[in-house]
Amino acid sequence: MTNSAQIVEGRTTGRHPLPGDGAIPVSALHFRTGFREEAESMVLRHHYSRRLPSNVQMVGSLHLDGGLFGGDGPMVAAAFWSIPPTRWAEPVLELTRLVRGNDRVPLTFLVSRCAKALKEQGADLLVSFADRTQGHDGYVYRAANWRYAGCRERANDGVVIDGAFYPGRTCNSLFGTRSLDKLCGMFPHKTIEPHYDEGKHCFWLPLGTKGEAKARRLGLVDA
Repeated sequence: MTNSAQIVEGRTTGRHPLPGDGAIPVSALHFRTGFREEAESMVLRHHYSRRLPSNVQMVGSLHLDGGLFGGDGPMVAAAFWSIPPTRWAEPVLELTRLVRGNDRVPLTFLVSRCAKALKEQGADLLVSFADRTQGHDGYVYRAANWRYAGCRERANDGVVIDGAFYPGRTCNSLFGTRSLDKLCGMFPHKTIEPHYDEGKHCFWLPLGTKGEAKARRLGLVDA
């Protein structure tokens, strides 16, 4: 797999291959669940964050054909579905990592197959965020018929310590806190500043009437 692959994070990418644009046909791909270790390796090798998501509930992946001897070939894309790190009033599942090792892989196919599998497992409402900070605008979700709930306001997503960005969850893991005041107290000789994202586009997908009703209760409406 090439290290120059176009990578996205539980968010979308600016350019998505369309039929006739060199995309790998879905007939040549196999959808699987449960290949978490291989999918984590793909995130660590190809994802710009180089970080694994937490509270993962399902991993869906696409594999090339195994060839002459059958079976699954190499993994070419993966999607991680987690209990959201932010609080919702009712249970939802969030797409927290979306990564591919080949920019010809049709991500809408992977997201759609994951949604079908999650519905069979009892999920009723899916959400995801396209991060404007990374230049993502939600093309994959729009192409997969997800609904758009608008763009969230800029939010504090971590700190910058001596010029290096540390996401909030990384701060909690490394230092036991993401509080700017506490971190300044812990490292008085370092330059520590808050970091704000550029806002995130919110997308959602109800998996049936229960999901529709839950979305209304959570205030998710088409923007």
